[in-house]
Amino acid sequence: MRAPIRAVLLLLAGASALPGVAHADEAEVHYRMCMSHKKAGKVDDAERECKLAIGARKEHGAAYYTLGTLQRQKGKLEEALASFRKVRELDPQHAIGWAGEGSVALRLELIDEAVTALRQAVALDPRDNASVGNLGNALRKQGHPDEAIATYKRALEQDKDNPELLNNLAVALRAQKKNGEAIEVLKSALSKRPGDALLAGNLAKALRAEKRYAEAVPHYEAALKGNDKDAGLWFDLAYSYEQTAQKEKAIAAYRKHLELVRGKDPQGAAHVQEVIEKLEKK
Repeated sequence: MRAPIRAVLLLLAGASALPGVAHADEAEVHYRMCMSHKKAGKVDDAERECKLAIGARKEHGAAYYTLGTLQRQKGKLEEALASFRKVRELDPQHAIGWAGEGSVALRLELIDEAVTALRQAVALDPRDNASVGNLGNALRKQGHPDEAIATYKRALEQDKDNPELLNNLAVALRAQKKNGEAIEVLKSALSKRPGDALLAGNLAKALRAEKRYAEAVPHYEAALKGNDKDAGLWFDLAYSYEQTAQKEKAIAAYRKHLELVRGKDPQGAAHVQEVIEKLEKK
C-alpha cells in the first residue's frame, strides 16, 4: 500500500535515509536532492530534481506535490495545476492534492473547478484553514456571498485574528450591503495590522457607503500612503473632503485623480474637471 503523501514529505524532509532501506532507489535520491535544493532556496534546481524523481517513478506523489508548490511559487500556474491534479489522482483520499488544485484554480479564475476541489479538501481536512479561507474566496467569486460569509466565519473560529480572513469577510459583507458589520470587522483587522493600506482602503469605502465621511477621511489618507496611484481612492477621498467642507483639500485630491485618469477616461476626466471648477467658484 502506498504511504500517505504527507508522511513521505515529512520523512524525506528530515531523514537522510529511508528506514529499512539500505540504499535508496533513484527516485528517492532525486527527491531528497529536490528537497535539499528547495530548503536552500534553489527553486530551479529543486524543480529539475523533482522532475527527475518523477521520471524515475511515475507514481511519486510527494514529488508531484513538491513540484506543484515550486511551479506555483514561480508563477507557472498551469503546470502547477497539472501537478496538483496528479497528486489527488494518485491519492484521492488525502486533502493536500485537492487543496493545491483548488488554490491554483482560484488564481487562474477557474472558479467552479476551484470550488469543487476546495470543498473536497475541506471535507477531508476540516482544520486546513488555508483551504477553508480559499473556499470562501471561491464561493464569493462564484456568486454565493452568504455561503462565503459562513465559510469565512468558520475559518475565523480557528484563527480569529487573521487579517486576511477578516478582510475577505468584510468584502463579502459589503457585497451584501452589510456595511455596519463590515466596518467592525475591518476595525478589528486593522487593530491586528495597523497601517495596512488594503484594510484602510476597504474600511474607508465601507464608512463612505454609510455616509460617515469624517471617519472615512483618515482611512483614505492612510490607504493612499501605501498606494498613491489608485485613482479611485483619490476620487473617494476628494468626495469625502467635499462632504466635510474641506474645499481646498477636495480640489487638490480631485486634481490628483484627474492626473491619473486623463487620457484613460476622457468622459470621467471631463466630469471631474467640472466638479473642480464648481468648487473653485464657491
